[in-house]
Amino acid sequence: MNLTQWLKFAALLIPVYFSGLKQKNRSFDKRWFTLKGWCLRFFDLMKIPYEVTQRGEPLQETVYYVSNHQGQFDPILLMAALKRPMTFISKVENLKIPVIGKWGKLIGFITFKREAFEDNVTMLRQSARTLKEGRSILIFPEGTRSKSNELLPFKPGALLPAYLAKVSIVPITQIHTHEMDKTGQLKHTLQVIIDAPIPYTSYKDTPYADMALKIHDLIQSNIKNALI
Repeated sequence: MNLTQWLKFAALLIPVYFSGLKQKNRSFDKRWFTLKGWCLRFFDLMKIPYEVTQRGEPLQETVYYVSNHQGQFDPILLMAALKRPMTFISKVENLKIPVIGKWGKLIGFITFKREAFEDNVTMLRQSARTLKEGRSILIFPEGTRSKSNELLPFKPGALLPAYLAKVSIVPITQIHTHEMDKTGQLKHTLQVIIDAPIPYTSYKDTPYADMALKIHDLIQSNIKNALI
């Protein structure tokens, strides 16, 4: 983003933070839609163009979103793009960042520590429990930002919560979003491709590692086709 956009972003954080202070007694859905409104306002204020492509009919039920991760603003873009409440699987360090941490707690971030095996097992179980309770979740299975249009390998076990909760998986592809992290004018329109849901009955007999590879290849193909 250019300098003006960065300054606008910094200024926007102030009302977003104070808005979070008023959400304590509101329902999860109202909190989520309030945050979504701020995310939409972010793109409107910054005048950053983005396109959302929806393949297939979106399900009116709990799903497990699986998205690639290019830049630090990806969660804001996904909040703007998605229409139904959900939460994120996020590294625990994000809860220490003032505005992100406040809103992360309000929409129920499920956190993990990268090097703590037992903590990650707890995260997977909590994710499955949250899905069973009827709340959709989004995970970035690469585990970190690629900072480019390249796709990193998926972490083992990233799809386990979907298997345990028996919910549909929705692959999401983000393209050019890493450009927002750089100083200067964006060169491309940001793209979000929301693929058709994959029902549990379609993948239940496929080993989760194989299924992760299939979704990885689908996202990689989406990126490749967009860059042609």
